[in-house]
Amino acid sequence: MPSVKQCGCTISRCEWKVMSLLWRSPLPSSQVCKRCAEEFGWSPSTCKTYLSRLEKKGFVEAEKSGGKFEYRAKRAQGECVEGRARQLAEETCGCDQKEMLIRLIDECPLTKKDAEDVKRALEEKIARLEAKDGSCGCGCEGGKNGCGC
Repeated sequence: MPSVKQCGCTISRCEWKVMSLLWRSPLPSSQVCKRCAEEFGWSPSTCKTYLSRLEKKGFVEAEKSGGKFEYRAKRAQGECVEGRARQLAEETCGCDQKEMLIRLIDECPLTKKDAEDVKRALEEKIARLEAKDGSCGCGCEGGKNGCGC
C-alpha cells in the first residue's frame, strides 16, 4: 500500500483527529463539528477547514444527502497508520530509530495484549535478522555510522 508521503499527502495532527472520528463511521458535517467541539474544543469553522483540507487531499469524501453533507473516510485507517509509520522511519536517522521505537513503546498507552503483539513482532524481526546473519542491512560498517550494529 502506498504511504501517506508516497501519495504526496500528509495528514496534520488535527486532521488525524478528524479522521479518527470518520474511521468509526460516516457522519454528517454537523455531527463531525459537534464531536470536534466536544472532544477538541474546536469551533465549527475550524472543523470545516480540516474537513475541506482532507477532502482536497483525497482522504475523505462528502456526499450531499437531504441538503446536508455526510463525510466518510476514503482511506483506511491501517493504510494511514502504515504510511505515517513509514514516513516517521524515513524522516528519522537510522542511528536514532531504535531510540524512537523505545520512546513510542514508553509513550503509547498499550494493553497487555498490545504489548504481547509488539513483543511478537520483535521476536519475528529477530528471527528474520538471525536468518540473514544478524546484520541490520543498514549498510554501516560495524557501527562506524553510530547505529551500533
